[in-house]
Amino acid sequence: MIAPLLIEAAITGPMRRSPGRTLLAVLAIALGVALGLAIYLINRSAADEISLAARSLYGLADLAIEAGAEGFDENLYPRVARTPGVAVASPVVEVEAKIVGRRGPLLVLGMDGFRSKLLQPAFAASVVGAGSDEDRSGGEPHDEEADDRFDSRSILLSASAARELQLQRGDFVEFQVGVKRERLKVSGVLPPAALQDFGGVVDIATAQWVFERLGKLSRINLRLATGSSPEQVKAALAELLPPTVRVTTPGQATDDALRLSRAYRSNLTALALVALFTGGFFVYSTQSLAALRRRREFAVMHAIGVTRTEQLLLMLSSSVIVGVLGAALGIVLGVMIARIGLSALGADLGAGYFRGLAPGLNVHIAEVTVFSLLGIGVAVAGALRPALDAARVSTASALKAGDITSGEIRPHGWTVLTLGALAAITVSLPPIAGLPLPGFVAIALFLIACVVAMPSVVRFVLRHAPRWRRIPYEIAIAQIAGTAKYATLSVSSIIVSFSLMASMAIMVTSFRDSLDQWTQKVLPADLYVRVGYVGQSSYLDESLAQSMARIPGVEHVEYNRFARVQLSPDRPALTLIARSMNRDHPDKTLWMMSTASNDVPSGALPVWVSEAASDLFAISAGDELRFELAGKQVVGSVRGVWRDYEHQNGAIVMGRDEYVALTGDRAVNTVWFWLDDGADIGKVGNAIRDLMPPGTDHDMRTPGELRKLSLAAFDRTFAITYLLELVAVTIGLFGIAAGISAQVLARRSEFGALRHLGFTRSQVATMLAIEGSVLGALGVIVGLLAGTVISLILIYVVNRQSFHWSMDLSAPVGLLAGLSAALVAAAALIAVVSGRQAMGGEVVRAVREDW
Repeated sequence: MIAPLLIEAAITGPMRRSPGRTLLAVLAIALGVALGLAIYLINRSAADEISLAARSLYGLADLAIEAGAEGFDENLYPRVARTPGVAVASPVVEVEAKIVGRRGPLLVLGMDGFRSKLLQPAFAASVVGAGSDEDRSGGEPHDEEADDRFDSRSILLSASAARELQLQRGDFVEFQVGVKRERLKVSGVLPPAALQDFGGVVDIATAQWVFERLGKLSRINLRLATGSSPEQVKAALAELLPPTVRVTTPGQATDDALRLSRAYRSNLTALALVALFTGGFFVYSTQSLAALRRRREFAVMHAIGVTRTEQLLLMLSSSVIVGVLGAALGIVLGVMIARIGLSALGADLGAGYFRGLAPGLNVHIAEVTVFSLLGIGVAVAGALRPALDAARVSTASALKAGDITSGEIRPHGWTVLTLGALAAITVSLPPIAGLPLPGFVAIALFLIACVVAMPSVVRFVLRHAPRWRRIPYEIAIAQIAGTAKYATLSVSSIIVSFSLMASMAIMVTSFRDSLDQWTQKVLPADLYVRVGYVGQSSYLDESLAQSMARIPGVEHVEYNRFARVQLSPDRPALTLIARSMNRDHPDKTLWMMSTASNDVPSGALPVWVSEAASDLFAISAGDELRFELAGKQVVGSVRGVWRDYEHQNGAIVMGRDEYVALTGDRAVNTVWFWLDDGADIGKVGNAIRDLMPPGTDHDMRTPGELRKLSLAAFDRTFAITYLLELVAVTIGLFGIAAGISAQVLARRSEFGALRHLGFTRSQVATMLAIEGSVLGALGVIVGLLAGTVISLILIYVVNRQSFHWSMDLSAPVGLLAGLSAALVAAAALIAVVSGRQAMGGEVVRAVREDW
């Protein structure tokens, strides 16, 4: 009988008597688990889809020879195929083909049907059976029909491409090559197993001829002979290949495909877990308050023989129950949010990394288990310190009258200094595996230090609180001073939630304002016309671009050409921007962060690198870099490092004249137009369209339109962070409600005494509003200060290590002021409402705690 009684007295009874606080604790854990699991599931589903898409490009290949940015000479193919240990070699040409009437490109794979069938059985079967006439006649296709599916003017679409483009066998798809149109017939639809990507397959000769890739290959897929050593084959191939071509495995290629989005996915998951972290502090504050209020109860339990260890286990058991309930609810909510998120926002969550993917949601038991344990662990961790403190209180001290709502307030100076020092050391560490994990650890340490430092902050504020000879105010300040331990605990969850919310708001605002300034800096012309982008098949002929310069109203024009260059075979290619440059004043079109002081060495070409390229390749202004362009070795002298928010893998700018001299490529992707004073931009735009061949896809924008598009894309990318901020504030309000109401409901006898002394209900309500306002203001002020420090870590450490972008600090003063006022007002309102509940019955007797 003793065990059930103890469980009732120590676990289930207190939870039943305080259903409101128990429910809020469960919801805090549930929200954290739900957001963390939902973001993880969406990201994992997208990553799985990318992995399948990347793997489907290689089929049963053991190794792959991949080109640099420009491909490699097809004459390498027979030498590779004859390498000892190579059983099958299948050449591939990859083209980012511009579809007429659509912004994004289609990945077109040019393949040798006879060779690829040995490595990609699913594709080989599709050549014979995809899009068969079974649907029409119920029979097998004839041989000549099968041959037509892979002829020189046909394309086999992937299932995802056919679905999104709404095409089927017999339809036609038009591509733009330069400003010309090339029409291919859809000869079939591949099953998902053959090609996961948004793409299509054509004969390799078609790819080379139609898309102007004559003499070039992008990749050779290799299957090794039985018993061959992959390392020996790789060593033999390395002797044949130029420096910009590497031998890789399909697994490495999959990692490369995922590397682009890894920082975004990791940061988003970390921000989602912020809600769970905040929920842990909510559990800490509520359990601490409950432990203080139940000190006499614990003393009685000690007196009847319950040991301190048993008491500790009983308190932790109640937290386990909260964690289990919160985790269970969070798992259900997380799966629902993930399904809704995939349907509403897609796998990219608005960021554009996984655009075009439509993955299904598969939930694994291991993931459910991990997030359940995480929720339970956070609940237990939040209750551990209060449980230890409660177990240490002596029985005699706990039984003393008046000791129920008070608690000794002790500063922890050395603990705060230690945590601060650890945070400072951690934040200075380099990223781990390319991820800013030390930065997130430093944020957690700093937040814990702020919470530990709160007793000293409360003591200082109360000691220097202004005097105001109004009875409700004086009693309110005296009450906070008398229950300082309560005050400290009540504001801890406010500090954590509000500081994280404020830091994210400052970071997002800084990024958005910097992006806005950047677009104004790098878009100095009056009008822009773009045809194609880096690696895409569409472009303008130079003669057509030059004819645009002679349009009435055009003062002068400048040209851009996009390409790719490979600085290292083990890293993704950089974007090469060949453009008209003012060498003496590059800051007129680039946001320069640093410039070189030395002269350009003899034989070197001036180039300017983005911050991402500078970080990824450890390049500084004044350094030299080497790369291959059109088969020629180029020595570049870095004249400066510029801020860039467009190319995550890095970019290099060089003069267009030098680019044309090296490559002979006179194609143009973007034309910049400066107009005469008074010129009608609408008429100029119409004249430009008239010069274009009919039906040519192009993008014509003014700087204002481009700025608007950039900011809209930014808002889509960071839409999910606004949800995370809302959840953080919601949990903070939970903390205010639980903390302040717990104090107020524990003071019923005090209210009774005040009422007998002549206090009116209005005066008691005023006193409570002042107490709530003071506590709310303390949490908000410390939260703002902590949030500012955390925002600096996010801006200058986490963001820089993740995306290699710098930004200028900018704070949303109006938003933060409004939220601060709302939280302080909410604290005051909750205190007043709780006080009215506490005085709802006879003030001279105890009232039931049913909040």
